[in-house]
Amino acid sequence: MAPKVRIEETLPTGEKVTITLEGSQVSRARVMQILDMLELMGGGRRGEPEESGRESLKERVWDFIVERYGDGEWFSLKELHRALSEEMPEIRVTTLASYLARFVSEGRLVKKGRKPSTLYRVRAAVAKA
Repeated sequence: MAPKVRIEETLPTGEKVTITLEGSQVSRARVMQILDMLELMGGGRRGEPEESGRESLKERVWDFIVERYGDGEWFSLKELHRALSEEMPEIRVTTLASYLARFVSEGRLVKKGRKPSTLYRVRAAVAKA
């Protein structure tokens, strides 16, 4: 069975975008390109200075992960979503999944297992930096 990735996003303008990638050649790089495109469509947040000195959502999520799981504890997407929902009730599981994939590709997180039991851990060198 060929891999299938479905990405759904609602833009700030209210438009709903759904993209499905399916086939034997679906790669992480291709999915990241699509996510980057959606980020640009969502208002061009990338590369712009943060409003009133606030951190980006991505960095707020990363800070939470390091604070909560920086000691090397393994965690799942669902555990992270439950914990983070207390501080940011608007955060969606799909958003967190995208950020976790980016953190893994950036070398910030280590990943083990396969869906639905994938676990993540903060890379030791990153947690100390």
